[in-house]
Amino acid sequence: MRHPLFLAAALLLGAALFAPAVLLAQDGTSTTATGISRSMNPAISVNGLFRGQASRDDTSADLNGFMIDGVEAQFSAVVDPFWRADVLIGMHPEHSDHSDHGDEAEEGHGADRGVDGEGAYVDGRALPGGLGLKLGKFALPFGKHAPLHMHQYPFADAPVAVSSIFGDHLLSDTGALGAVTMPFPWYSDVQVYAVDGGAMPFDGTSKSVAAGGRFVNLWDLTEDSTVELSGSYTQGPDARHPGENLKMGVYGADLTWKWVSSARTRGPALNVTLEALWPDYEESEGTPQGWYALAQYRFHRNWWAGVATGQYDSCLLY
Repeated sequence: MRHPLFLAAALLLGAALFAPAVLLAQDGTSTTATGISRSMNPAISVNGLFRGQASRDDTSADLNGFMIDGVEAQFSAVVDPFWRADVLIGMHPEHSDHSDHGDEAEEGHGADRGVDGEGAYVDGRALPGGLGLKLGKFALPFGKHAPLHMHQYPFADAPVAVSSIFGDHLLSDTGALGAVTMPFPWYSDVQVYAVDGGAMPFDGTSKSVAAGGRFVNLWDLTEDSTVELSGSYTQGPDARHPGENLKMGVYGADLTWKWVSSARTRGPALNVTLEALWPDYEESEGTPQGWYALAQYRFHRNWWAGVATGQYDSCLLY
């Protein structure tokens, strides 16, 4: 009798294990291959940035050979009709700040690589009054380049005017951001935020928070072209004087003209961007400023060619 009882128990256990999978398959929320529900699984994407370079005048390893600039993974999911959640994890070389400017940089082939959270936030969707709300760690809206991840850079390196002020990494911090679309005849958006001040160039050990905002205006010039004029500002504790509670601010303005051929899908396109930045330190010498300009042309689907130039008042590098 032990064998029939054992067989009956096995059948009951199998029915208990596979019944949920059958029900999930019937309501369309599982895969046909595994029977595992996908209803709570996030969308996942991975980006990698690989570089090869050679220098005729410098034989150091930093400027010759191949390297991985970064790998980033993003997990996104809709929480409910009003909120979306995103988590971004990145692996990058340990970027040096410019406080030891003049010392040997610890980047390149021999640099340590760190894994950290690029972002983890919830984003309000269709909130009352057309308001937007973002809570968590997110990219701060300042200018065109500072909020970009490395794989989104127009060129291999960040413009010197941007990296000299905000470092050569994503400008992100933890806090809250609110946004509202202005009732103008053209597209106009205002974003304001308050964060804990842990991002470069702020002093993360200070009790003072950092705050700022961005004002975006976009006009349609023709069926194929648009122009965007925006201004940004951020302020927080100055990382150059830790513990002294000194303030610093940065003003920014950017102008972007875009043309995309309406005759062909993913056809020719041209982007031209000009951005200027003016740091305002509570205790400093001189009035630093920086700018860059770039142009990119898409000549075939995902292939672009571009040129860029710019400068920064190097006397106040970190």
